[in-house]
Amino acid sequence: MAPKPENEEDRLEALERYNILDTLPEEDYDNITALASNICGTKISLISLLDADRQFFKSKKGLEVSETPRDLAFCAHAILNPNKMMIVNDASLDERFKDNPLVLEKPKIGFYAGMPLVTDDGFALGTLCVLDTKPKVLNVEQINGLKRLAKLVINLLELRKKTEDLTESQEIISTYQSQTEQLMFTIAHDLKSPISSISGFLSLLKMEKSSNLSEDSKKYIEYAFQSSEQMTELINEMLTFAKIDSNKNVEEVIDTKSVIGDIIKLNLPEIYKKDIEISYNNLSEIKTQKTPFSIVLRNLINNAIKYKSKDRTLHIEISMEERASKWIFHVKDNGMGVKKEQLNKIFVPFFKQNKNSEDGIGLGLAVSKKIIINLGGNIWVDSEFGKGSKFSFSIPKL
Repeated sequence: MAPKPENEEDRLEALERYNILDTLPEEDYDNITALASNICGTKISLISLLDADRQFFKSKKGLEVSETPRDLAFCAHAILNPNKMMIVNDASLDERFKDNPLVLEKPKIGFYAGMPLVTDDGFALGTLCVLDTKPKVLNVEQINGLKRLAKLVINLLELRKKTEDLTESQEIISTYQSQTEQLMFTIAHDLKSPISSISGFLSLLKMEKSSNLSEDSKKYIEYAFQSSEQMTELINEMLTFAKIDSNKNVEEVIDTKSVIGDIIKLNLPEIYKKDIEISYNNLSEIKTQKTPFSIVLRNLINNAIKYKSKDRTLHIEISMEERASKWIFHVKDNGMGVKKEQLNKIFVPFFKQNKNSEDGIGLGLAVSKKIIINLGGNIWVDSEFGKGSKFSFSIPKL
């Protein structure tokens, strides 16, 4: 029976972190044991992992059992010298193994060569080993080949661990994100009712003809009413932002011209009042989620209207490109444009190009970016301050 390594407790903790014990066979590991047997000319090859009281075979060629007791394991001796391959040319002549049941009985091991599987932080988890029923001597090429295959096993184990760590991190992030969005939704929803009540009472005061209020008081009521309307707008946009991920939209074939036509109808008073020109050509049907797609186009068109230039008539041009795997939409305007130092900020929630502006609260572009990312696309902007902007977004073909 082999003694335990000095770092046995830490070694077992390291093995546990790889979450590999008692897992099902995998083709990548089985390919390595098959190749090891071919290179070394042996009947048996194993990827053996040493647990506290057993050795578990992640992959096995030429052997039926999936584990054996650790006190019988040749590999328990091999991990005592992590940086060196252990070779037993004739097990019947080795004092450590000549009375071992695995030598005297089935599988009657006559030869063993095992290369420790050592992690980056120095823990020997087990070995890649080859065995045969007869004594054997490996040549230099076979020894070097077994060493290289052992490194490949470690690479697979490290990749497995990193993948699981990444998955766990993504799950944690997703949980926190979901909780944050739920909190935002709850707060916004709870605020909506009292704000609506305040707006209602203020409306009643405004309509009260026999009021003895002074002109200043009436003016203050108007200010309060405007503030409550802005708060209502903020709450509605927060609710939209919070519900983006939770909405279960179904993909459908939509007519992009009709979508844009509906958005224009909603903005007709503003379009007529400010003499805005909107053109859209070469648009076709696409398959996507209609509601999120409509929200993005509406936000981009409203953003162009919001930041129109005072010096010229606003013209908005909407166009579409078809690529092999995606559609790209452009919303181009000749409005104010975006300052160069603000280009990397405009998609951040609550950012406003003009902090003193009473138009909006700075969630439109953030909502649009979140939607497009959820749809599997991308959104970007090209702009020159004083001349206009072109917002573009892509949607993958379904």
